Amino acid sequence: MAHVIIRGANGRRHEVDFEDAEITVELHASEDHVELVIEAPHDDAPSDRKRFALVSIPRHLLSKAMADLARKDRRS
Repeated sequence: MAHVIIRGANGRRHEVDFEDAEITVELHASEDHVELVIEAPHDDAPSDRKRFALVSIPRHLLSKAMADLARKDRRS
């Protein structure tokens, strides 16, 4: 079951619960940033209320996190 939870600077929590819906995951990368797009394309909600999550992060931070994970997996 896919879900996304974020907390903004104002302290408010926002959650997208995809439950058992079919989801698509797209990854877009530029030289500086990586965008992760998660959607429930067959959601019955109107188009402006469909469940989705968009995460844009600096590419070097994603690279570091992936390298750290690879090192951790190797030690296990």
